[in-house]
Amino acid sequence: MINCVYIFGNGFDLRMGMPTSYSDFLKYYEKLKVSNNSIASSKQMFLSKVKEERGEHWKDLEIALGLFTKEFSDKQLFKAFYRDVNIELRNYLTLVEKNISSFSDNARDKFWKDLLCPEYYLHLDTERSHFNEYVSKEEVNVDIISFNYTKTIESLLGDRIGKKDNNSFAINPFNIRSIKHIHGLLNKSNILFGVNDISQIANIDFHDDESIQDLIIKPKANFEFGTPINKECESLILDANVFYIYGTSLGPTDQYWWDWIGARFRATSNSVIVYFDYKRQGLEDRMLDIEYISLERDVRNRIMETMKLPGEEKDYRNRIYVACNRDIFPKEIYPLESMIS
Repeated sequence: MINCVYIFGNGFDLRMGMPTSYSDFLKYYEKLKVSNNSIASSKQMFLSKVKEERGEHWKDLEIALGLFTKEFSDKQLFKAFYRDVNIELRNYLTLVEKNISSFSDNARDKFWKDLLCPEYYLHLDTERSHFNEYVSKEEVNVDIISFNYTKTIESLLGDRIGKKDNNSFAINPFNIRSIKHIHGLLNKSNILFGVNDISQIANIDFHDDESIQDLIIKPKANFEFGTPINKECESLILDANVFYIYGTSLGPTDQYWWDWIGARFRATSNSVIVYFDYKRQGLEDRMLDIEYISLERDVRNRIMETMKLPGEEKDYRNRIYVACNRDIFPKEIYPLESMIS
C-alpha cells in the first residue's frame, strides 16, 4: 500500500479554462465602484503600484499585499482595504465557479486517467522506469490538498471520492480518501488570502498587531479558526510516500507547506516528488533528451532550495522528478465574458 498526496494550485483551475489568475481578478476589481473614499483611494494606489512595479514579487497578489502594508500608517484603514479585496475576490471567484455548470464526460475521464498515473507524463523513458522501480503502486491511497477556493476537483471526480476504484482505468485499487481545501472554500467559509508569515509583512509597525496577523497570515488564521485542517494536512504529509505537485510555482506565501514536505522528504529515504512545472514562454520544438535533463536540473534545484533539502541536485534525480509543460489533465476553454457577466 502506498500513500500519495496530490497538491493542486491555481494553475489547475487555469488549465480548466477558468479565469482565476490574479491579473484576471484585478481587471474585474478595477471596474468596481467603492463608496468609501478612503478605501477607494487605497484601492487606486494599490492598483497603480501593481501596474508600475517591475519586481517579480508584485506579480503575486498575496506578496504584493504584504509589501503594500508599508503604504499605511492607519491600521484600521488597512483592515478596511484588505476586507474589500478579500470580499471582492470571493465574489469574483463565486461568479466564475457558478458559470461552470458541469464538465464534459471526456474531461472527467481524462482527469481520472491522469490522476491514476501522473508519472506517465515524465519526459524520458528512463525517468518513468526509475520511478516504477522506486515506487510500488500495488494499492494506492490518495489525499488531495487543494490551495484553490473552488470545487473544480470535486466536480471532475463526482462520486469517485471516498470509493475504492477497480474500474477498467485502474490497474490497482485506487482510493481517494479526502480533499482538503487548506485556504478555505467558496460559500462555506471565509477564504484565507495573504502571506505565509510575519516576515512577509513589510510594515514593521504591523508586526505586533495580532488582529492584522489574523487577517493576512494564512496558517495563523487557520489556527485561530480552530479548524483541524492544518493538523490533518500535516499528518497526511508525514504519512505520504509520493507527492504529486501541480499548478503551483512553489511560491513563498505557502512556504509553511513546502517546509512540511521538505521535512518529510529529509526524514525518510523512500518519499518521492513529481513536480509539474509550467514555462509561460513554452518549450523549444523538438527538444533533445539532454535539453530536458538540463531544464529539469534547474527546476530540481529550485525545489531543493524551497524545501531546504541538503546535498547536491544529482543526489535527488531518482527522488525528485520534473515534467514541464505536459498535456496532463483536461484543458477546457470558456469565454471570460461569460464567466463574469
